[in-house]
Amino acid sequence: MTFSKAIAIATLTLGTSVSVFAQSVTPYQYGMDLDIDQVISVDTKATSSHVNTATVTYRDSDGQVQKFSYIRPAFNNNQN
Repeated sequence: MTFSKAIAIATLTLGTSVSVFAQSVTPYQYGMDLDIDQVISVDTKATSSHVNTATVTYRDSDGQVQKFSYIRPAFNNNQN
């Protein structure tokens, strides 16, 4: 394998993996039909308010990686 072929393969591989993470996140709406085969991650951003946004990354039954976000209560605040 020549150096230029190795660079081309590395570039294509990196471009493919970056495109998976550069997806747009769909906001969840009540009653939305979700086709979740495997949950990859659930990320939340801590905020100082009483709610925060969580993003779920998952693989659907066709093997495509999808994302959706939803609003959830923030449990890190004082509950008094």
